[in-house]
Amino acid sequence: MTGGVLLVPRTDPCRARRARWRGAALVLASLLPLAAPARAADPIVTLEEASARALATDEQIQAAAADRERAAVAPLRAASALGPNVREIVSYTREKDEIAFPPEAAAALPGFNPVVIAQDVVRNVLAIGQPLYTHQFWALRDIGRAEVARSDEAYRAARQDVLLAVAAAYYDALRAAALADVARQTQGLAGVEVKHAEERVHAGEAVRSDVLRAETERARSDERVAATAGQVENTRESLRRLASLSEPFALTEPPSRRLDLASVEPYLAAARDRSPDLAQREKALASAQGEEKRRQAELYPTLGLEFSYQNLNHDTFADRNDFWNLIVRAQVPLFESGGTHWLDVAEQRAVVSRLAAQLAGFRRDLEVDVRHAFVTARTLDAQRAAAEEEVQLSGETYRMLSDQYRAGVATNLDVLTSLTTLATARASLASIRYALAVALVQLERVAGTLGEAEGATP
Repeated sequence: MTGGVLLVPRTDPCRARRARWRGAALVLASLLPLAAPARAADPIVTLEEASARALATDEQIQAAAADRERAAVAPLRAASALGPNVREIVSYTREKDEIAFPPEAAAALPGFNPVVIAQDVVRNVLAIGQPLYTHQFWALRDIGRAEVARSDEAYRAARQDVLLAVAAAYYDALRAAALADVARQTQGLAGVEVKHAEERVHAGEAVRSDVLRAETERARSDERVAATAGQVENTRESLRRLASLSEPFALTEPPSRRLDLASVEPYLAAARDRSPDLAQREKALASAQGEEKRRQAELYPTLGLEFSYQNLNHDTFADRNDFWNLIVRAQVPLFESGGTHWLDVAEQRAVVSRLAAQLAGFRRDLEVDVRHAFVTARTLDAQRAAAEEEVQLSGETYRMLSDQYRAGVATNLDVLTSLTTLATARASLASIRYALAVALVQLERVAGTLGEAEGATP
């Protein structure tokens, strides 16, 4: 200071303009997407392809298909209840002694066989039983139909669960890649600010702490880059397991899902009509009711035919070779096994009551789940618009403060704070975008429509 006048270092205008242009170029370069180097050999796997692979290889689908095969046998049990029973029984009997009438009786009656029980008997009996009526037929028929329908709904549920899991994993991998991209962009911008601070310190317009503060921000961004790289690996591994993919592979942004979020009522109606989880429980209740009727039918009379034909090595007085008989039999259960059948009916009636209560509770829970999924999707959709505006404003703020810092009218702390705000806004937007995509898939899943409108792929 001389004569009360503050001497300010003169700055070359040309040099200042060059520095501003150089800084602007660095900022612009850092704002460009910094995707990981792509390998030309990596095949691109779309969400539809990943879903198709999962549906073809997932163990949950295979288990559901095996359950359908098991249930397909159930309707045949009704027919088998009225089917014939055919048995061939071969036996050998050795008695201690032969029992026969006295020889005088045989001599008195010509052609009379005096043997009552032979000592060595080889017997071959063909026995055929044919039920004519059993009341269990109707209950077995209902059980079979209910089991087939339940297994079909279980298969639908398994498919939709797999589609949801694959979509969530796919969007999670894209989200991790986007967050890694944001971290790399922030890393690049932090490096730019380190250079800006060094230039100002070299020009005598800033202090060394500005450089240290910028280097701290760059170190923090380096940490985020490392963390997001690990997230990318983990999410890709999860997707690889679900879709049976082989490394290496590349992902691409799926088309935006379009759902009408004006009202929740269409989704509630769809859930009541098409939810495979609800339908499974309804069919399970119907099967349990059929089992209760079957156990009750065990207490009803049955009617049947019994035919037998036998060959013996020795005829006897009462047991003939080449002999047959036919019996029409009606059985009326009065009291069997200490009343076990009555206990079985009471036990199954309690099972039916339990399943009915669980079904009523699930209906209420399903409505709540649909409403929650709808509100989540609608909230994220509103957040996305706000997040996009936040990214735009924070980006403009950062660029403005960065220019002002180079011009000496803003502090280094202001610039780094705005950089952190920009990074947070970008990460939040990426998270919201993919969370919304998963929420829309989840909404379709709880409504029971996932994969049905597009050919079973999300």
